Amino acid sequence: MQYSTHQLVLFPVAAADTPAVVSLEPCLQTLGLLGERLGAGHFAVGEAFLSLVCFLGCSPDIELVPQESKPFCYIQLPCSAAIVDFQLIRKPLVQVREWVIIGNIHEAEAVPDAALLSALEAASGCRWKYAYRR
Repeated sequence: MQYSTHQLVLFPVAAADTPAVVSLEPCLQTLGLLGERLGAGHFAVGEAFLSLVCFLGCSPDIELVPQESKPFCYIQLPCSAAIVDFQLIRKPLVQVREWVIIGNIHEAEAVPDAALLSALEAASGCRWKYAYRR
């Protein structure tokens, strides 16, 4: 599968040394963000994806169905509670244990809906932010 290097990254505001939530997967499954499992930590987008991610401006050319030969939108979750460093566009280095990557989203192409950020806050007990990574 061809996973894109253009990503929308959602991450908690809490410090990386706070204990990790057991798993965000059940919360995101219930919301409808996650579709079928594609591999370790990777998922196709779920049926509510277009309600939970707001695309900006003209309608972008996005592929929602997993493709072998071209980039497509996908969701990636951590496979462990290890601290990960993210170098984000126009942001300082971020160190987090929990995160959600929405793949094949270019900078300023889309933002998470308030319902998605609220669900992540409810599941983790802290506020979440987003930024872009390439």
